[in-house]
Amino acid sequence: MPLAANLIDQKLVIDASSITKMYKMGDSEFYALSGVDIAIREGELMAIMGPSGSGKSTLMNILGCLDQPTAGTYRLDGTETAKMNEDQLAEIRNKKIGFVFQSFNLLRRTSALDNVAQPLIYAGVHGTERTRRAREALEAVGLGNKLSNHANELSGGQQQRVAIARALVTNPAMILADEPTGNLDSKSGKEILCLFQRLNREKGITIVFVTHDARIGEHCNRVVRIADGLIVGDDSVASPLDSCI
Repeated sequence: MPLAANLIDQKLVIDASSITKMYKMGDSEFYALSGVDIAIREGELMAIMGPSGSGKSTLMNILGCLDQPTAGTYRLDGTETAKMNEDQLAEIRNKKIGFVFQSFNLLRRTSALDNVAQPLIYAGVHGTERTRRAREALEAVGLGNKLSNHANELSGGQQQRVAIARALVTNPAMILADEPTGNLDSKSGKEILCLFQRLNREKGITIVFVTHDARIGEHCNRVVRIADGLIVGDDSVASPLDSCI
């Protein structure tokens, strides 16, 4: 199915062509990805779905510039990544991608404000500007009253909100969310999906979930399915569920 009309003319955030990832195992070769083509436009809210061993984690690592393909071309927000060294890849990760993980990956004895400010330190943002942007990001996820709370003083749902604020603070080209509700109860999981939907709808943020959970796919505008290292489905969703209702 085609993209919604209001997205067709949007610029490409991700443009990946013939992505292959091969691993050597002794004398054998194992292909985790076997020629994947995927394009993601600005403003999409989508899921890449597949079971364990399907290749979705390998694809996530490549899209997130955590790994390089064996073959194929990958452009992130117009920048080709193939010839980048590790320092250049780290820089593009910091500037272009906001990561949200299942396990939150927060500094547990550090305040919410300082957790969110971490990417800005690496980006060279200093002093009051760093604090201002971290505060605004926390306010955007409904935690303006938890700035000084340490991560280990917050609930799971609140910790994931901090992680989302941290992903937002650099104004990335996209947020890449790996099983973002996996460690949450159903109520907190619904609240986090609602937050993602609101950020996408109100701020136009491109959000890509990587998940095996079909329930997350039900809340997206597009679902890409992967199996055995190949894209086997790519469907637009006319009326996704809205967690905010």
